[in-house]
Amino acid sequence: MTDNSPIMKRRRFLQYAGIGLALPWMETFAAKTEPRQKMARFISIYHPDGVGLPRQDDPAWKDWSWFPQGGERDFRLTKVLDVLEPLRSEITIYSGLSHPAARKVHGHSNADQYLTGAATGSDGPYKNTISLDQIIAAQLGRHTRHSSLVLSTNAGTGAPRATHTSSFDPQGRPIPSINRP
Repeated sequence: MTDNSPIMKRRRFLQYAGIGLALPWMETFAAKTEPRQKMARFISIYHPDGVGLPRQDDPAWKDWSWFPQGGERDFRLTKVLDVLEPLRSEITIYSGLSHPAARKVHGHSNADQYLTGAATGSDGPYKNTISLDQIIAAQLGRHTRHSSLVLSTNAGTGAPRATHTSSFDPQGRPIPSINRP
């Protein structure tokens, strides 16, 4: 198996996602002199090549959809999300976030708009905005050791409309991701 095989990329992505989910608990090991406050955390996972799902008319949809079933508080986690059950009262899962203009861009090239909502389009002049994770990092980052960790299976920034990151600074410049933390 080569380092560029799709299986290795998936495996590496899952490893990094696991690291990202574990980060809030790792902070409990740090010595603190002030009383511990409950902190909000934000993790965002972008699937550039999409996720295979059963069709909505398939009975397997209710168990294998990536989105919970039900309302804001009375939702049922699917088998894909059941590992989050211990955190049920502390999580919010969002879906359907996209800019209408981004829906016209090739589906594999939407990382630029994923957390910014910017209408970067598929060609022509390119201008992006600050990403949601960086807005949150600016508010909560002063309470944590690292205000933001930008991870990816591909390091760096990539190119406009083909980025390796979904994080953008206040001027809309891509923040380089790291793939070997």
